[in-house]
Amino acid sequence: MQYVLTEEEYDALQNAVKHEKQRLQDTLENLCTRVADHEPVDWGWGDGEPPKPWGCVYTSDGEWYCDSCPVQKVCPRPKHWSK
Repeated sequence: MQYVLTEEEYDALQNAVKHEKQRLQDTLENLCTRVADHEPVDWGWGDGEPPKPWGCVYTSDGEWYCDSCPVQKVCPRPKHWSK
């Protein structure tokens, strides 16, 4: 069965898809930030300190990097790596 849409109906569908994609993107970014700010990780510097949250580069005060972030593989935001 074929359906023919008017231009307005097609544009409404396209806008609904864009809106939903943006909503999902915002949700994923929010979840990644929350995990990075609260999930303890081993910093790997051999100083014997217990694991503590890495912190998100987008919510931390000052300069920071994504090197040991626990969600770096799924986070959709641009990454900031140390040199």
